[in-house]
Amino acid sequence: MLETLGIDGPTHGVYRALLLHPSWTLQDIARETGLTIAEVRSALDRLTRLSLLHEATDHQFVPVSPDVVLAPELLRKEAELDEQRARLSRERAALAALTSEYTALATSHGGSGVERLDGVEAVRVRLMELAHRAETEVCTFVPGGALSAAALEAGRPLDEQHLARGVRMRTVYLDSVRNDSATVEYATWLASVGAETRTVPTLPMRMILCDRTAAVVPIDTEDSRKGALLIRYPSMVRALEELFDLVWENAVPLGAPAREVSEDTPSDRETALLKMLATGLTDEGIARKMGVSLRTVRRNTADLQRRLGVQSRFQAGAEAARRGWI
Repeated sequence: MLETLGIDGPTHGVYRALLLHPSWTLQDIARETGLTIAEVRSALDRLTRLSLLHEATDHQFVPVSPDVVLAPELLRKEAELDEQRARLSRERAALAALTSEYTALATSHGGSGVERLDGVEAVRVRLMELAHRAETEVCTFVPGGALSAAALEAGRPLDEQHLARGVRMRTVYLDSVRNDSATVEYATWLASVGAETRTVPTLPMRMILCDRTAAVVPIDTEDSRKGALLIRYPSMVRALEELFDLVWENAVPLGAPAREVSEDTPSDRETALLKMLATGLTDEGIARKMGVSLRTVRRNTADLQRRLGVQSRFQAGAEAARRGWI
């Protein structure tokens, strides 16, 4: 307990031995404490430097009360701690003032309740701030297909911090990530530490909801590099919250088997594809929304046309509607 003052275990043992037997020699102390002669000499030197021992003329040592010698040193350390606490208190007050100034300027900058974040870096900064302040829940739409293993690992520390603070995490990916081993492994890890992950055939856009009080959505859903909008209007956040809940309720937990279908029943993925075909969306657009390759879209479209017994996309939409598939 007194190591910071220079009194370790062996030194304490030597000091105690001399308290009990002031006339003991080096050999006596070594035999009693189990130390070597060199270790005993080292301890005696340390005790002498600390003024806990006074060497007498007959080469014996006189112990001095620790309270007399060490109490002033403890008082000095206590004064240093008091000064450090006072300095930390001043720094905390300065930090609070700086944070207040930052918040006031940021609020006036986006005082309408919607802040425009131009560029990827501005978005990253705000997301970092929101993540740091999250207290109850973070909900996320992740369109665009599977993330790289490096990107997933980069997000692991933040996810761990959220969950350690008791923040609920719900994430919706595209069904296409089920074929990506890195994403599946990461989602399995998330589930093991308390997060929830589901998938759907398509997502309307990238979105992050924090504590149901702030939402981040892209300025351009087709190009997230242009930046995002940070929305704090309660009514708008509420609408996006309801959108998330609607998608979440219809999503399938990652790890659960996909719903079985027959030739006469489309899968959720096929239903989504048919609806996009019916709206006239191009194959390229469908591929982006589903997070799959253009080749996959064309193969799935051809398979649906075969099952429906039609020759064109238009006929596929009409026949699917007639059968009640969409």
